[in-house]
Amino acid sequence: MFGGRRRRREEELAAKDRWRVARKLMDEDVTVLGEQVAELHLDTLGDDLDPAAHDHYRRALENYDQAKQLLVTSETAEDVVAVEQVVADARYHRAAVIAVIAGEPLPERREPCFFNPQHGPSRDDVEWAPPGGTARTIAVCAADARALAAGDEPLIRMVRIGDRWVPWHQAGSITGAIDAGAQLARSSSHGVHGQQNLAQAYLNQAMGGYDGTGGGFN
Repeated sequence: MFGGRRRRREEELAAKDRWRVARKLMDEDVTVLGEQVAELHLDTLGDDLDPAAHDHYRRALENYDQAKQLLVTSETAEDVVAVEQVVADARYHRAAVIAVIAGEPLPERREPCFFNPQHGPSRDDVEWAPPGGTARTIAVCAADARALAAGDEPLIRMVRIGDRWVPWHQAGSITGAIDAGAQLARSSSHGVHGQQNLAQAYLNQAMGGYDGTGGGFN
C-alpha cells in the first residue's frame, strides 16, 4: 500500500516537473510570437492590405491570443505541447502577410525551421552537417538558407537543459527538451556529473544517434 502511494506521488511530481519545463519553453515561444505580431502590426500600419492579407493578419492575432490563453490554463505537459500547433498556425499566417506585402507567393504549409521554430515555417530543403558529423537534408527558413549558402552560420536557437545550453535541433523537439529538462529537475541526488550524464543520455535518445562527443549524427 505504502509503495503504491509513493509511486503515485513520484509520478505526480514527475508530471509536475514536465509541465514546468514545458511551460517555460512554450512561454518563450509565445513571448517571441507576440513580439513578432506586434512588429507585423507596425509594418502594416501604412499598407492598404487586400482582403486575403487582412484575413491572414486577423488569424495570426487570433492564434496568438488563443496560444496565450491555452498556456495560462494548461495543467499538464501534454496541454502545453498542444499549444505548439496553435503557435505554428500563427507563424504561418504571419509569414503569409509578409509574403503578400512583398508581392511574393503565399508560403507553403511546411514544418518549422530546423534551427529555430521561432523563425516560422521552413521554405527550403538544404544539405547540412553538424561539426564532424554526417550531412543530412533539413528544412530551414529563408534567412537560414541564405546564411548557409553564403557559408555563414545559421541563427540557431539555444535551450537550457539542466546546466547546459544546447542547440534546439540537438534537443530533437519540444518533447525531447521537456523530457530531458524534467529528468534533470528530478535528479539533484545524482550530483553534477550524474546530471550531465543523464542530460547527454536524453539528448542522445532525442537525436536518435548523436554521440555527444562532437561526432554528429550516425
